[in-house]
Amino acid sequence: MTKTILIARPHTFIVSVMKPFLEECGYGTDKLEHISGLFDQTVGISGAVISLALSSSITESADEVFLKLKRLAPRVPVLFAAMLSLEQARPALERIAKQAKLQVNITGIDPTPVAAAQLGRQETFLYVSKEDLTSPARRSTAERLIQRHFR
Repeated sequence: MTKTILIARPHTFIVSVMKPFLEECGYGTDKLEHISGLFDQTVGISGAVISLALSSSITESADEVFLKLKRLAPRVPVLFAAMLSLEQARPALERIAKQAKLQVNITGIDPTPVAAAQLGRQETFLYVSKEDLTSPARRSTAERLIQRHFR
């Protein structure tokens, strides 16, 4: 049975680059069209991808989508993505964790051994940038980590 990843906050980059990448990794993908469909679309998913981009076809912010997702499916691992480097995205990820009242481990595709051991847990935020998926060397690393995160 194919594991399904919910693209919970789509953005052009997520749909054009991340979706085919996930499918190449053997996952099925389901794209959220409206926040009201989140309840139905979280059933049976192995993970979710939330874009940190300012714009999305979902009008709610990344913060709002994450909070709602965590209320509906608290154990689902989440991957955040954007065009930014991890260091540029870190303040937004920390803000999301604070709003959710979570102590999180934020890691990119160059994790420390401790961070890598935490993949797949609800308190781990895995972050992937566009460069991580377009650079062949980084892409293979991203694939391994995503497979560990969405086990």
